[in-house]
Amino acid sequence: MAVPQYYDSMNINMPLMRTASWAAGIGVTRLLPGLSESDAIQHGLLSDEEKEIYRAVFYNRTATVTMINETQAVKENAEKVAAAGIPQIPMLLFISDGSGGTGFDKETWRRIPIEYISQTENGKYIELDCPHYVHDYEYEKISEEIIEFLVSQNFFP
Repeated sequence: MAVPQYYDSMNINMPLMRTASWAAGIGVTRLLPGLSESDAIQHGLLSDEEKEIYRAVFYNRTATVTMINETQAVKENAEKVAAAGIPQIPMLLFISDGSGGTGFDKETWRRIPIEYISQTENGKYIELDCPHYVHDYEYEKISEEIIEFLVSQNFFP
């Protein structure tokens, strides 16, 4: 979960983002071997056909103008979310080990959401020993824990 505090110290390199957008727009990114080989392709459960679709979408929709605009606004948006306060609703957070391109060390990566969830009345977190895109690695455990959490909250029998 991208809690607002992650963005306080995040360094976003906008010139690099614009360069990536330009390179993607003229097709240069297609010449870089392995660029589209994400965790979803390497560790997920995609079929061969789904992997090809993923690659096609990746090369067609990477570093678009919309993505650049979103990146430019992310810190300001995080400030707005923080100003609204932490919602007091049941929350279940899965926290990775921070590896896989987060830009944070493991201790900091885990501390931020733990501090966040500690301010809720009905929150729980689970630390996972896997990279950032936890759903590509621990999908079975995540599924089991979500069901257990929903049952504990009386969302379904």
